[in-house]
Amino acid sequence: MSVSARKTLILNADGAPLSTWPLSFVTPEEAIKTLYRDRAIVLEEWPDVFRSPSVEVRIPKILMLRNYAPVHAKPKFCRRSVFLRDGFACQYCGNKFDSEELTFDHVVPRSLGGQTIWENIVTACVACNSAKQNQAPNMSAKKGAKGGYLRPLKPPRQPSTAELLRAGLKLLDPETKQNFGDWLYWDTELEK
Repeated sequence: MSVSARKTLILNADGAPLSTWPLSFVTPEEAIKTLYRDRAIVLEEWPDVFRSPSVEVRIPKILMLRNYAPVHAKPKFCRRSVFLRDGFACQYCGNKFDSEELTFDHVVPRSLGGQTIWENIVTACVACNSAKQNQAPNMSAKKGAKGGYLRPLKPPRQPSTAELLRAGLKLLDPETKQNFGDWLYWDTELEK
């Protein structure tokens, strides 16, 4: 792997990743700058090096910040956070989709007074969103019922930042898990 293709994982001072989706990576150049500014310590290095006429520096693989960077107690209400909360699955039919194939649905439509808030937004596939249209959910109907008046499989709610971090870890690709998995254990069940 070329030096420019390497990535450096940045961990907070408590050892947790700053974010998981996307994972808190920086380029090797940014990692070196962070080190020279004395803002982080090296936990692990790649075998590759940067060379200059007078200095050879190994590329950091894992950096941990010296000072704790506050992580907001309330997650940001945005597309990525809603997709993570709902597991990239339609909340009406339960099928998983790529983000491009999902839409947002107001459980209580805006035309009926519904607001754009955590507790009223779910991810929906195009087919289910089209079937529901601007109808209020039929909470007495079977979950996932077809033909309009759909009911969400689970009620929408505001997730915690920790829940979104765990959800992001589940979506990491195998190569990232192989290279950085020892440092991303936040979703691993502890032995009794």
